[in-house]
Amino acid sequence: MDEMKQPNPAPESAWPPAPPPAPALPAGRREAGFAGAVLVIALLMANCVLMGGFQLGFALTAAASLIAGWVYLRSTGRRPGWYENCLLGLSVAIALGFARADDGFVKFILLLFLLIGGNLGLCLAAGQNRRRSGSAASVLDAPRAAWTLGIGRISPAMRGLFSGLRAGGRCAKSAGAVLLGAVIAAPLLTIVIALLASADAAFDSLMGMLPEFDLSQLVLTAIFGALLFGWLYTRGVALGRGETPAAAEETPGRLSPLTVNTVLGAVAAVYAVYLFSQLGYLSGGFAGILPEGYTPAQYARRGFFELAVLCGINLGILALGIGLVRKQPVAPRSTRVLCLVVGLATLFLAAAESAKMLLYIRAFGLTRLRVLTEVITLWLGLTTLMVMIWLFAPKFPYMRAVMLSAMVLGCAVLWTDVDTLVAGYNVSAYQSGALAEIDLDYLGSLSSGALPAIARLTEDADPTVASGAKAILANAYVPSGDLRSWNWADSAARSLLDGLSRETAE
Repeated sequence: MDEMKQPNPAPESAWPPAPPPAPALPAGRREAGFAGAVLVIALLMANCVLMGGFQLGFALTAAASLIAGWVYLRSTGRRPGWYENCLLGLSVAIALGFARADDGFVKFILLLFLLIGGNLGLCLAAGQNRRRSGSAASVLDAPRAAWTLGIGRISPAMRGLFSGLRAGGRCAKSAGAVLLGAVIAAPLLTIVIALLASADAAFDSLMGMLPEFDLSQLVLTAIFGALLFGWLYTRGVALGRGETPAAAEETPGRLSPLTVNTVLGAVAAVYAVYLFSQLGYLSGGFAGILPEGYTPAQYARRGFFELAVLCGINLGILALGIGLVRKQPVAPRSTRVLCLVVGLATLFLAAAESAKMLLYIRAFGLTRLRVLTEVITLWLGLTTLMVMIWLFAPKFPYMRAVMLSAMVLGCAVLWTDVDTLVAGYNVSAYQSGALAEIDLDYLGSLSSGALPAIARLTEDADPTVASGAKAILANAYVPSGDLRSWNWADSAARSLLDGLSRETAE
């Protein structure tokens, strides 16, 4: 009985012990100003995306968020180099391009470009990259800035910010002064704007374009704006005030040059035989000559996607061949020569692929897929060329050229507006006689950027084409909205439709 009355032993401590919380990121007056700017940007971006989509409102706020991050990093003493500035500049240009077009598919692709280019540029500008910026692995620093630092450090960033505000120092006084000014300015601006709107019709019309808010909008804006604020603020402070990480060690190649050369030699031999046997067939596309017995569609489609896949596989072979081979201290010359042969074959395949697609375009006109395919083929060719230069100039930062070329091409695609380009080319080619017929059903499926080109067909000599174009315009609907949902293509299409409506009424 005595044994049963003995006290229970003390519980063992938990194992493994919980790690201590990460130290709060420092926050002073600079961080308070950055937090205020980011808060405004985040709330505006949340409201613009929720109520207007990825149009003008998103374009301006996304560009502002990148500029605010760059300015903050500069204020912490960081001095971004030309490559980081180019990445951020192109990211801003892509962000502003969202106010140009209304092509959802292209915008989705370019949103990925914006996230990769913007985050990588900020990470490199802050010196927080763990990989050499000229290497292929440097792209992994973009998710590091967005996820590891932007989301993974929210708790220490917020603790640091709130601690600085509670301390009652200069940071809190500055924040309080700004808040007091905003409270005083709100009713004052309401009175001034109301008087100006009453006195001037143009200003009243401009104010009518501003969005109207209700309670549900404000609640959703506050929720998503707070989430965006936490990410944008934390990413900036973690990049600007965090400790510079140690560079990741590059894994040296371990495979014997004989093993790698055997693989590369076999691939190079197959390409040599293939290109020799197909030289006349493939090169016909460069001169626009069809092989006997082939229609343009048959010639362009035969092996087209296979060639595109081969170009991508060849780039992977080049990267693995150089990355896995044992270096002394660089890859053996024999390995680099074989990689050069594979690279030359890739360039030839990319050129043949592009020529076949151009022949197909001349016969049947443009589509969105054909434009994007040509752009991707061009980028694959440029990437292969950069890798080939790197083979014999190991210090050449090929990945910088690859990233910048991708961003430039993406920016060009967005600002050109693929649907406007497709419709304009097809209509011009049809009217000049280069195209025997025009696919009005396809043109009618494009976004509003195609409508001005379709309007040129309403007086076509072929009554079927003219009536079809008029039917597309009569059934076209371009929704009107405020500045949040404005874009250039919609605005031009809306003006066109309004003009046609007035002409019909008269």
